[in-house]
Amino acid sequence: MRILAWLAVIFSFVVADPVLAKANRSVVLVLDASGSMNARLANGQTRLEAAKNAVAELAREMDGETRLSFWAYGHQAPTHRKDCRDTALLVDFAPVATNRGDIAAKARALEARGYTPITRSLTLAAESISKEESAERAIVLVSDGQETCEADPCIAAKAIAAADAKLVIHTIGFGVGAASRMQLQCIASVARGRYFDAQDAHGLATVLGQATVTKMAAMNTETKVTVKANVPSRIHIKNTWAGASHVVTAADDGHQVADINGAVGQAEVPPGIYNVQFANGTWRGVEVKPGETTLLEIGLLQIEGGASDIGGYTLADPETEEVLIKNKVISTIPLMPSRVTIMSGTVAWPSIEIAAGRTTLLRPARITVSGAKAGEYKVTTSDGRAVGKVSRLFNLPVPPGTYLAEVEGQQLTVDLREGQTHEIKVD
Repeated sequence: MRILAWLAVIFSFVVADPVLAKANRSVVLVLDASGSMNARLANGQTRLEAAKNAVAELAREMDGETRLSFWAYGHQAPTHRKDCRDTALLVDFAPVATNRGDIAAKARALEARGYTPITRSLTLAAESISKEESAERAIVLVSDGQETCEADPCIAAKAIAAADAKLVIHTIGFGVGAASRMQLQCIASVARGRYFDAQDAHGLATVLGQATVTKMAAMNTETKVTVKANVPSRIHIKNTWAGASHVVTAADDGHQVADINGAVGQAEVPPGIYNVQFANGTWRGVEVKPGETTLLEIGLLQIEGGASDIGGYTLADPETEEVLIKNKVISTIPLMPSRVTIMSGTVAWPSIEIAAGRTTLLRPARITVSGAKAGEYKVTTSDGRAVGKVSRLFNLPVPPGTYLAEVEGQQLTVDLREGQTHEIKVD
């Protein structure tokens, strides 16, 4: 029954008009099945496995008269296809009493595979629910990350809400970081909805309990705010530093409104919704309200000894495999909260979390060569995959593991721990 509480708040509208209170309602459930949903929770389940169970129990327990449809995205095309159209209606609208079995079966068959086309999914879901005659209509989006396609879901949600006054969009962030959370919050905010957060299995249970006592009538209240004269609206980036440049563009038309220098860390902007550029991607859905400062707290990546690794490091998005930073010498660098794959040569530290307000320390192992006769030598993994080359001028930083170095006709096995340096002396 705890899982039922997950979306209980979504379906518990408090309506003043008794006629509307008796009317039926229609709900679209949109589930993220992108590649990142393969990440594991503390209890060992993947995020997608936990979500499948939640969908099945929701369908089994909820009011049988509610008309429910079920969409998923990211489940059809593998990541390398970069498919921004990968979203599908799995079960069409019908009273839950008649389609709950089909919904559970379709959920259990999902595999987490590809991209995160949130905008397209919301747009198609809104089109489908607009044909419903129910007095209450809601889209419920469950996601564990940001939009990965060239679209802005917050701007799309704002347009969707403007076109249908009876529709609300609620968002649930499942194991999300600061940047993904802000985008999901923006979607809900502009579409008369609510945002709910869960970082792990225990957190999900806590949020579900809170959701059961939340009244949707609170969404219809009004607060009058008087903005003090000469109080500007700002974007403030915390933890950045001199030398960093963060371009700020309007989310609706891409027009540049500011370039925040790391030495200053903030800029005045008109109220609106913005995208802010970082070295490892775009922080989308940054909502700035009149007379308020929106804080973006970023994280730091520190690579132990990285200043000496002149071959540099490449950072990529672990979900899309898009290269974000290529062959850059990194000692410490400010990054948008996210997960990144860090590569040295052809080997990688996969899906390293960059958390807001924290420093993530990477401690590479290294292979070095010394000696007057030392040349350039090939290094492979223990199963023969090429890693890179090492010489007197270039050391080779690698993740912990077992490697093979071909040195002057000899094949040497090198076992490395985190932070360890192994020197090969050539006499």
